[in-house]
Amino acid sequence: MQTASPFHPLEQPHSGRLLLCASLAVFAAAMVGILLRPLGYLSVFWPANQIVLVLLLRYPRLMRPLGLAALFASFVLADLITGTSLWLSLGFTTANLCGAACGWLFLRKQSQRDLQMEGQYSALLVFFASGMASLASAAIGGPVSVWAFGLSLTQGLLMWWTGEWMNAMMLLPFLLALPSARTAVTAKERRSWALKFLPALAVVGLEITSYMVGNKVGSLVFSLPALLWCALSYRILTTAIITMVVFVTKVIVVSNIVGFIPANVLDVASLRLGITMLLLGPLSVAGAHAARTELLHRMRYQAHHDSLTDVLSRNGFVQASHTLLKRLTHEGNSAAVLMLDLDHFKRVNDNHGHASGDRLLRDVSQLLTASLRPQDVLGRIGGEEFAVVLPTISFEDATAIAERLCQTVRSGQFQTAQDAPLQATLSIGLAYRQALRPGDSLEALLREADLALYQAKAQGRDCAVWTVPS
Repeated sequence: MQTASPFHPLEQPHSGRLLLCASLAVFAAAMVGILLRPLGYLSVFWPANQIVLVLLLRYPRLMRPLGLAALFASFVLADLITGTSLWLSLGFTTANLCGAACGWLFLRKQSQRDLQMEGQYSALLVFFASGMASLASAAIGGPVSVWAFGLSLTQGLLMWWTGEWMNAMMLLPFLLALPSARTAVTAKERRSWALKFLPALAVVGLEITSYMVGNKVGSLVFSLPALLWCALSYRILTTAIITMVVFVTKVIVVSNIVGFIPANVLDVASLRLGITMLLLGPLSVAGAHAARTELLHRMRYQAHHDSLTDVLSRNGFVQASHTLLKRLTHEGNSAAVLMLDLDHFKRVNDNHGHASGDRLLRDVSQLLTASLRPQDVLGRIGGEEFAVVLPTISFEDATAIAERLCQTVRSGQFQTAQDAPLQATLSIGLAYRQALRPGDSLEALLREADLALYQAKAQGRDCAVWTVPS
């Protein structure tokens, strides 16, 4: 049975194209790992298993027999091309896929935010999931290593488990965070380029210092403060990339000094576990910071938006309109302010219930939003009352928009909470300024529009009335 993907909805490729692309990606990753393999031993850096895990999470169709067979064949082909014996390749590939499947079983039910490394405990979830997956992989890969390299069982298990876990913590956060790259520009991203790059430059400086110090134990953590600074300054994806690059470089450099071979098994295992634990620090901070930022964003949104209709609340509308009118006044531009009222709304609540009234308000709000320009400001300022600010607009266009809103609601197909047909109309009052002056406050324009609204109701409702433009 296909499991729903926890990632953002993506265009799902055709099955044949998906199998081909996934197989090529795994084959290429396996070739990279093989090229970094010390002569006659396991690879120092092995990205293929983590790519398989993320592919399984994003495209659960690959968990079917044909998908697993294609991934299996990609591993084996890379091994055979580079001279590994068939039986040894079959053992290693079984271990690799077993670990990826174990990680998939644990992570597939986690929330979307956690699988994009944006949850408060995302790094810990990945830490424990990758640890369990590495153990499952080592349960097969360890004995195979004993047979292939003449190790003791303890050495085989320890080398496989620590290597796999370290690789997972270096790569998985980056691969999982890829779908969460935002296009929105935040206030933090509008900082000057110099300030924006300071945390990354600090990482580079401390890393250079660590290599200048030489092969000292403490040099391994020189860049940790700068990585934590990155976690508090950048998006989770950027932090994951910087962290991955730093520690992949460390692993490759240290492997040439220490020698990731069976003779140094305890030193290598200790170093790998140390790097794995160090990776948890900046990734945990980045995830917690992303969760806090998202929470603050939701709180700000809720403080300025009406919970029923999702348009601006009275407070949000007033704040946004004050800012807009202040700018328009400074520029000497025009503006129109509309007061809108749903006619006989009380009858809807009395005759059909408050649930029907709430549904009508939501539906009308959606119609109004769709009918206005992107730069217009719409807010719900009372029970059935709305207000709109139309910036930089001619009097003719403003009155045309007001009449169009009346027509849109008049011809709208609304329903009660019981799905019975429901009719609605709108009365609108409009105040207009050809060139805003310092005395044209939002409150004054709303009062003027409100007087015009009363005239619209006196004329029989379902119409728009405006004052003489000034």
